[in-house]
Amino acid sequence: MKRLLFLFLTIIPLLVFSQKAKIEFEKTSHDFGTISETGGPAVYDFVFKNTGDAPLILNSVRASCGCTTPSWSRQPIAPGQTGSVKVSFDPRHRPGRFNKSITVNSNASNAVSSLSIHGTVSSKPADPYAAYRYTVENLKITANSLNLGSINNTDVAERAIDIINTGAEPVTVTATADASFMTVTVNPATLKQGEKGKIAVKYNAEAKKDWGFVSDKITITVTPDAKGEISVAANIKEDFSKVNPEEAPVASFSETSAELGVLTKNTNHKHEFYIQNNGKSDLIIHKIKTSDNTVTANPARTIIKPGKKTKVNVVLKTDEQPGKKVKIISFTLNDPKNTIVSYKLSGEIQ
Repeated sequence: MKRLLFLFLTIIPLLVFSQKAKIEFEKTSHDFGTISETGGPAVYDFVFKNTGDAPLILNSVRASCGCTTPSWSRQPIAPGQTGSVKVSFDPRHRPGRFNKSITVNSNASNAVSSLSIHGTVSSKPADPYAAYRYTVENLKITANSLNLGSINNTDVAERAIDIINTGAEPVTVTATADASFMTVTVNPATLKQGEKGKIAVKYNAEAKKDWGFVSDKITITVTPDAKGEISVAANIKEDFSKVNPEEAPVASFSETSAELGVLTKNTNHKHEFYIQNNGKSDLIIHKIKTSDNTVTANPARTIIKPGKKTKVNVVLKTDEQPGKKVKIISFTLNDPKNTIVSYKLSGEIQ
């Protein structure tokens, strides 16, 4: 009797521990064929069966890429029962062939199972207006800004922007510059449905009479009364191509920064420094630009003869906000080696 009991206690645990779940998929690979990039997610259910003799539990399901999202049966699958791993593939921005893998980890005797999906994503139809990013009514324009880049002060820069009429009716387009140094033409002035044209800009830097980074605008009017704007930017520099370096002006600043120390609130703080011309021709201060309107810089003269210098009076107006204050003053000069000189003014309001 004791021997039988011993055998019973020995065999039963062995039988229990020998029970295992087993996962078998109906198929482990799926071909979606050709799918559209704009057709939404492609979804397939990989169906499996527990062919073992213990409950089957899926511990994790991982896809090889973020474009593939799996979901699966979370409850234990009894022996003989079925479950599924649903795989969703997002084709957006992924034209061409694809091949993705999914790894299934479970408590089955075959603990790791590999699934795969593949196919081809057909590209979405090209947008005929993709290059036209700016819209005024039914008129589409390739850009609402025009950067002329660096141009000499003697240049006449010419650029063009493409336009197209996307409406069913003809439209008349006019373009007006905000200054006389810039001329703008529209060709053709009236566009039929689907017709393309150009807005041509001619920018006379010499007539602009300005220096450094400048910005202007063009007003666009589309019939009947829709309006839009195009900004025009340029960096106007002096044309030194005909200047003899040995005869050029040479700017020398007595200092390029000043620390004013402790500043009193709501007070005008004054400072001065000098700009000297060590060259052999007139040094011209074309432009002075400050970081904001709380600081001003006024030279005694803007044309400095060779060997002479001029005093620059600086005024910093403080407010009530405590803390470190840093202001920048930019000088645009006709010195070929120092066309722009920056001066830093700093102090602290307590």
